[in-house]
Amino acid sequence: MTFSSIAIQQVYDVMNTSAPSILDTGKVRAAGRYNAKHARRIGWSHHWSGVCRVLGITVGYLSAEDFSQYVAQFQTAKSLKPDGMLGPNTWRRMRADAMLVLQTIAMPDWLPRKAPQKSSIKGISVEAANLDAPWMAIALDEQETHWRSHDGNEVAEGDTRVDEGYFEACPYMGGDAWELAEQHKRKLDNNHWCAAFVNYCLHTAGYSHTGSAGAFSFKQTKRWRFKALSEPTRGCVIVMEHKTKGYHHVSFLDDVGNLPTDPKGDIDASKYKSFTLLGGNQGIGTVISKKYVNWTFYAAKDQQGNKSPYLFPIKGEDEANCNVELPTAGPHYCGEQWQ
Repeated sequence: MTFSSIAIQQVYDVMNTSAPSILDTGKVRAAGRYNAKHARRIGWSHHWSGVCRVLGITVGYLSAEDFSQYVAQFQTAKSLKPDGMLGPNTWRRMRADAMLVLQTIAMPDWLPRKAPQKSSIKGISVEAANLDAPWMAIALDEQETHWRSHDGNEVAEGDTRVDEGYFEACPYMGGDAWELAEQHKRKLDNNHWCAAFVNYCLHTAGYSHTGSAGAFSFKQTKRWRFKALSEPTRGCVIVMEHKTKGYHHVSFLDDVGNLPTDPKGDIDASKYKSFTLLGGNQGIGTVISKKYVNWTFYAAKDQQGNKSPYLFPIKGEDEANCNVELPTAGPHYCGEQWQ
């Protein structure tokens, strides 16, 4: 062992004895892995010295596990769930203070110096200029490539496509970031992935999306950019609720059928029979275009104050802020939750 490595090890030993002991071994290891993997995407690794100042860390050479203990200590003080993961919620609570740097502290080796690897899900070529709603091409490609068997019947491919693709476009649940310690639940329980599919298609096509696995997030003007159209148009996002069972769902309008023009509010879909919606987690839990009855289509207001259940996505390139690492056809704006 060289002198420099001995010195570094001594620093590790000092930090190990002085770091808080809030998380048990399993949780602190999980938090360490999360922080190392997601630091660049969330953005706090660029402000390492300021983060250390906020957490009370004076030396940069500490393990990922010890760093997570400091994060858990901060979370406890701020009445956050102490999981040790410096995710979007925790970062928002310390970001302003972390921007003030009084001392430069060297970054530890476990923090990545380069951009993280992209998702294993391959991008899809989108000729946006030739399509009014290019995200529909993404949805159809997903259906044909991953959710249809060789004999043409629908198939449920399983968790792989849902987890490694669709949910990767959903760092949030509703208007808030996922509780990081419960992220495994979203991947083990794929009963609710309709919003993940819509987000994936919009992101891949380079259009604004909510980044939320909650279907009703698409009703929220601040979560994404859309136009509330008076005319039902193929590609519109439809947010709906089952009239008796209370289920929520979100999908794309595929066949306009006899849906009304200028409804000025919610629609009782049971009155219209010839339309179809293309989306995920439909039918037998697959990607398919189908009719819906006994549902209410909810209207939402766009930024101009127009209200309609026909929500047509737009890009918002001039203020692009989406930080999902999945391949995308171009920069686009999502919502205030990405700030």
